[in-house]
Amino acid sequence: MGQVDTYRRDVARLREKEAALRKELNRHQSDEAKAQEDVRKQLISANKTTSASSRSSYANAAERARKRAIEAGRRIADVTHKIAQNAKDQASKMSSLQSAERAEQLAAGREDERRRRKELEHARQMNRLAVIPEVRYIHVRQPEPEKLRVLYLTANPDLDLMTEAEVRQVQQALRGAKYRERVEVQLRPAATFQDLLDGLNDVCPHIVHFSGHSGQEAIQFDHGGPIKERGQVVDFALLVEALLATDQPPNLLVLNSCDSLEGVSVILPAVPVIIGMSDAVPDTAAIVFSQQFYAAIASGQSVGAALKQGKVKIKTVLLDDEAGELPSFVAREDVDIDSLVLVKPIV
Repeated sequence: MGQVDTYRRDVARLREKEAALRKELNRHQSDEAKAQEDVRKQLISANKTTSASSRSSYANAAERARKRAIEAGRRIADVTHKIAQNAKDQASKMSSLQSAERAEQLAAGREDERRRRKELEHARQMNRLAVIPEVRYIHVRQPEPEKLRVLYLTANPDLDLMTEAEVRQVQQALRGAKYRERVEVQLRPAATFQDLLDGLNDVCPHIVHFSGHSGQEAIQFDHGGPIKERGQVVDFALLVEALLATDQPPNLLVLNSCDSLEGVSVILPAVPVIIGMSDAVPDTAAIVFSQQFYAAIASGQSVGAALKQGKVKIKTVLLDDEAGELPSFVAREDVDIDSLVLVKPIV
């Protein structure tokens, strides 16, 4: 089942829950009204009677009815709060659904365009086959293995992150890796959104790495201007459009930033595997994770193994098992990260 269908089912369930809550609210409001009416009647009867015992009986009945009215009012307040929370949940799910639908439409249009290009290329090949060319034999050298290209973006508009220390540790780890000559890192410090677009064109990266601030299904790029300006917030819906706007989208997106895993599934139409942080992440954890992750990748380990090594390194340095579980991933159903090796040994 796709992400769009999942969001649609979530919205339908929330609407069903809202209907049930409104029925429950009507029931409690009816109970409160009946109890208040009973209080009124009992008090009238108590005022009319001349018997002391009857007056006491009516007063007791009025008190019991008053307690029922109070309890019904408490339940009304509780259900009203649940209805308000349900409305917020519906709004959030509808926003995610709209983002997923836009991403799906973009992916479908891209697939149609790719299919048309393949058909055109096939027609050209068939035309070339109809003509017998002059055959010349030349010696063809084996192609050099392609390097793993990493577009490494760091953004620190508020000057409160240790992104420079992270980059230094990653570079040091790569220098000691087994296949260091097979990895090429293109660093973009103080990265703007334009740097991402330019990097996709210039580098054609296999991995796009972002270190900075994130949250609320968005990441924060640098402002690219005077220090007094705030950074530029780019939501995941716009990010997926940028990543799809290239003939060779990356194989892996790493978001080394706080709460970056929330809602990240909307990016899957553009990138098959996304690694992010499930909660706020300390600077030390972010640094040692990136260091060990790229050391493993550059040693021929799978993405799954590199992710596990990064978690172990966090636990070793911080002595905190919960912090070690911050890095996690989402992937398309047809991708097994334990079999996904980005740097393969030369045979």
